[in-house]
Amino acid sequence: MTKEGNFIIFAIEQYKKAMKLQGKEVVELFKKYNIFELIRKSYFVYHIEREQNMIDDINNHIKTCTS
Repeated sequence: MTKEGNFIIFAIEQYKKAMKLQGKEVVELFKKYNIFELIRKSYFVYHIEREQNMIDDINNHIKTCTS
């Protein structure tokens, strides 16, 4: 698996824990709002920042998409 692939799994787990969701819910949410692509594009930044920054970005992205 690629570095980005491994990081996506990490992102799912971190988001699941932070938002108190099930894994399946996170995957569906990530698919619906194209979060997988966001994570791939931002991998370089996300893997050196703290996890909360990534979670905040994901939430902001979802909020923007639903506004």
